[in-house]
Amino acid sequence: MDDASNQSEFHFTVTYNDKELRTYRKVTAGRYARAQSEGTGFGVLLTAILVLGFVVFGAFKFGLFAPSAVRPVLITAYFAFLTGVTGYYFVMRAYFRKFIRADQRGGTWNFSFTPTEISYRSEMIEVRLAWRAVNTVGDLGKMVVLRFGAQGIAIPSRVFSGDAARDAFVVAARTRIKAAAEKA
Repeated sequence: MDDASNQSEFHFTVTYNDKELRTYRKVTAGRYARAQSEGTGFGVLLTAILVLGFVVFGAFKFGLFAPSAVRPVLITAYFAFLTGVTGYYFVMRAYFRKFIRADQRGGTWNFSFTPTEISYRSEMIEVRLAWRAVNTVGDLGKMVVLRFGAQGIAIPSRVFSGDAARDAFVVAARTRIKAAAEKA
């Protein structure tokens, strides 16, 4: 990591190895499979569980089954629902892992983090982002991930000179994200 010339700018070059690409795919695919907002997904699941309970109650009130069958019907319905949700999660996760595998993350990437923007490029792609486009930064230990919308930038921890340099980068990134959000 080249940060000796100017503490407010970070520049480095990364060639991802297979393990880092797998980690990035796994983290990103899991996020895609859960949906963008985990709170919204959790709310939808709770609502669906309540609606399912009311449907079973309605079926009971219409006389579709005896009172003694309410508990087994409800348990069966909830089990089927949760099995379907779990199966859907794993199918979507596998789909997104395959989708992300086709991503052009391989090769050498040049990153630049300045007070106003983030830019990164390879032989095939060049991206420039304003800090206000970045939603969050997460330190996963082996990797720092900056998320913007449904995408992310994965920075392997090995590019930093140590844990203190990685922590300083994460703090600086969070500060820039917060400052950009306050300006908007």
